[in-house]
Amino acid sequence: MMKPSFDENLVGLYRAFRTEVYNPKSVLYPCCATDSSPSQVFDSVTYVDSESQCRGAIEGLVAQGYTAFKQDIREYMPSEEHDLLILLNPAIPSEWATRHVMLGGYIIANDYHGNASEMFSDPTRYELWGTLQKKAEGVSISQHLEGLFEPVNDFEELRVCRADHYDFIRKCFPYLLLSSGITPSENIEEMYLQFRDMMRDSRVLPAKRVAERYIFVKR
Repeated sequence: MMKPSFDENLVGLYRAFRTEVYNPKSVLYPCCATDSSPSQVFDSVTYVDSESQCRGAIEGLVAQGYTAFKQDIREYMPSEEHDLLILLNPAIPSEWATRHVMLGGYIIANDYHGNASEMFSDPTRYELWGTLQKKAEGVSISQHLEGLFEPVNDFEELRVCRADHYDFIRKCFPYLLLSSGITPSENIEEMYLQFRDMMRDSRVLPAKRVAERYIFVKR
């Protein structure tokens, strides 16, 4: 059995969401592992995890009195729809979980596994509401959407918009390509596209602006 954990940064984000955006009645958190952060803020949270990477996590959550199910999210059958879904590094397609969210319900997601990009690319089903992220002065909730998921025109624009990411690509990607037997291009933009090809990703340039977490509304 694994002991439940929680992250103070996530707790702070959820408190800000509850206060400034919406106070949900029923939260769904799939692929949760041992993270009980939502229960430090919200009254009703359901945890679902198949435990493929964290055996004993659900048993630990249940032992602490949380509502938790050891099962694949595709097999989950709620008695009623949820009004908030949390997707943090879930390693599943968003739709497997968003099917359990009511129309008008909220989704908090990051993009580490592409879930936010996936939902943004389907505007008939999901509306990007805003962003949610921790800053030195506290939590920032913003509905400023300009530049999000919008590719830069070229890498000179990336250097201006996101200097840190530009430098990360310039310094790290040559080693990643060389480790796979690929000679990196001297042109940073071409080198980036080489990496995308290696990863079998689409040849899309980085976005002008990103956020730690995104807030969507299900249409």
